[in-house]
Amino acid sequence: MNQIDRLLAALLWLLGVLASAGITHIAAIFALPEIAAKDTSARISELARPGQLTLLPAAGANKQVMPFADPAMVQSVCPFDLSQGGLRLHADVEGGKLLTFSFRTSAGQVFYSMTDRAAQQGKIDVVVLTAAELEIVEAEDDEEDPSQDLRLVAPEPQGFVIVSALAVYQSDRADAEERVKSVVCAVEQVAQN
Repeated sequence: MNQIDRLLAALLWLLGVLASAGITHIAAIFALPEIAAKDTSARISELARPGQLTLLPAAGANKQVMPFADPAMVQSVCPFDLSQGGLRLHADVEGGKLLTFSFRTSAGQVFYSMTDRAAQQGKIDVVVLTAAELEIVEAEDDEEDPSQDLRLVAPEPQGFVIVSALAVYQSDRADAEERVKSVVCAVEQVAQN
């Protein structure tokens, strides 16, 4: 083998290594959200039961229940399983104090989100249902006195809601925890026809 052949062989080997590394890197990037979401769902199911609001531990550098959690947010989670009934979420909100709601599938994908700015007369009432349950509920509605609930159809039967309140300073943390704890999250039975 002469020097040019060795150089070409080394160049081909280097290109093969770079191509393999690039393909592995791209595959890892596409797989990461699915893998991380499964970890989040598993961690949430260990912490709370469906229809039960549970305060999450404060996020820190070495401990996070939710990926990419902001340490300035106080968060709670309410898992749901619509095979057990719909999920009712109720909150009394104060103006100027941030409260957010993120409705997610079991894989962690957001299907609806809202803030305290969506409150009507200082209240947020949301019902998460399956499409079949929504039809039943709408059939029972009183046309003279329509419901003020926001009704969401979940894309799958299991999921969770993350409720977050902002605590800019450490001294705000207790107030933010009280706002999050005041949110009611409960299973609501839908009458079957």
